[in-house]
Amino acid sequence: MKFILAFLILFVLACKDESMLTLNSNEFLNLKYDAKKKALKGLNEPFMLFFYTKDCGVCAKQIPILNELSKDYKIIAVLGGMRDYDMAKESLKGVTFATIYESLDVEYLSNVVGGVWGVPAMFIYDKDGKMVKKFISLTPKSVLENELKIL
Repeated sequence: MKFILAFLILFVLACKDESMLTLNSNEFLNLKYDAKKKALKGLNEPFMLFFYTKDCGVCAKQIPILNELSKDYKIIAVLGGMRDYDMAKESLKGVTFATIYESLDVEYLSNVVGGVWGVPAMFIYDKDGKMVKKFISLTPKSVLENELKIL
C-alpha cells in the first residue's frame, strides 16, 4: 500500500503542468522559452519582467513606478529568494501586479534573461516574446514608459 501511495505522489509531482502560479493574482502564466526564435512565448502581447528581492531598497523605490505603469502595460514581477508562500506574501513590498515567486520558476526566468546579477532588473519584451530592452537599477517612469509605448 505504501508503494502505491508513493507512486501516486511521484506521478502527480511529475505531471505538474508548466504554468507558473502568481502570488497576488488568480493568473497562471505559461511562459516558455523558444530557443530557435530566442523568444519567451506565452503572452502574445508586450510585457516586462521585473526581478526584485525583499531586501532591496532600490527595488522598493521602483515598485510604485511599476504599479503605475502596470495599469496600462503588462508587467510581471519575479521575486527571488523565497522559501515558501508565506515568506513571499510578506515580501511583496506593495507590488500590485502578478508576482512569480516559486524558486524553480524564478530560476527558469533568470536563465531565460541570461542571468540576473543585481536587482532591480527589468527586461522588456515585444508581442512576439523577443527581448528588446533591459534596465538594471532604478529607472525613471518616463524612460520605461517610452520603451513600452513603442511596442
